[in-house]
Amino acid sequence: MPDQKKSLSTSNSRSKQYKFLIAALLFFIPIVILYGILESTVRSLPTHFSLIQHYIEENGKDIEIAIFGSSQVQHAVNPEYLSTKSINLSSSGQHHNTDFTLLKGLIDRFPNLKGVVFEASYGHFEIPHNSKYYWKNSVFLHYYNVNTFQRKTYPQDKLLFISHPGKFSEALANHFLRDSLPDVYNKYGFDTNQYEGKYRKLKYDSLRVENASVRINNRPETQVLNYNAPYFEEMVAYCRERDLTVFIISPPTYRTYVAARNPDILKRRDSILSKIKNSYDNVYFLNAEQDHDFKLRYFRNENHLNPDGAEVFSKKLDSLFLQTEM
Repeated sequence: MPDQKKSLSTSNSRSKQYKFLIAALLFFIPIVILYGILESTVRSLPTHFSLIQHYIEENGKDIEIAIFGSSQVQHAVNPEYLSTKSINLSSSGQHHNTDFTLLKGLIDRFPNLKGVVFEASYGHFEIPHNSKYYWKNSVFLHYYNVNTFQRKTYPQDKLLFISHPGKFSEALANHFLRDSLPDVYNKYGFDTNQYEGKYRKLKYDSLRVENASVRINNRPETQVLNYNAPYFEEMVAYCRERDLTVFIISPPTYRTYVAARNPDILKRRDSILSKIKNSYDNVYFLNAEQDHDFKLRYFRNENHLNPDGAEVFSKKLDSLFLQTEM
């Protein structure tokens, strides 16, 4: 005969497990729904990346110049002013390893690619590459379908909101809640309304700007350099093996930034570029760090141009393109 006490105990245990499961579902389902709504809303926002995705889909077969770099290049090159059909794939915090991975992941979508632009701004070689935990890995996977994770990907890797809840929460708040100046992107994903910054807050007063602190990385990192320099040369070699013309640029910086640079870091950077110049043909350079055509009113801060400055720099870059035989 079955033990009634044991059967009752088993029944109670199952009942408790069932109640716990129901409670867990009631707790987690709203969270999952909330995250689903946030993810869907984030994906609907018009962003730099979504517009570039659309531009690639519509014009990838005609693109002849691909431009890579950090925020300095992102805000310095407006493809609207380039005669050659170009795309600017730069973004804030982006480094050479991400540039290279994006190039290799996108190159088949650009069958008419003739040239590539890489950044070699001051100190860039002595800043560590993007890590495998770089939050934009999900952004590049979602919008460009390029894996920059340095590992195989999983379905959750394409989720944008959880890749950086803070940044995307701020983007949602700016778009829906705050009375802030909107981003105004052209079809190339370039923000034509990006004027806000340190110098505008200082009312472009030259005396106040001269006395303002300068944000600059002057910490020597020779071990980082020893890895980054040959890696960059590998990028150049990859392009030349495919008969792609290489343009190496350093966007303008304001004179307070120029004066604050570490001469040893600068010397090491210039030595790397000199070696590349002597080792490869069809590699061109545009260093506008001390270009006097860029007045105070062209800058957002000490090392980022505003859209007016980007127009001037883009036209200078375009002149370099037109001088070459691509």
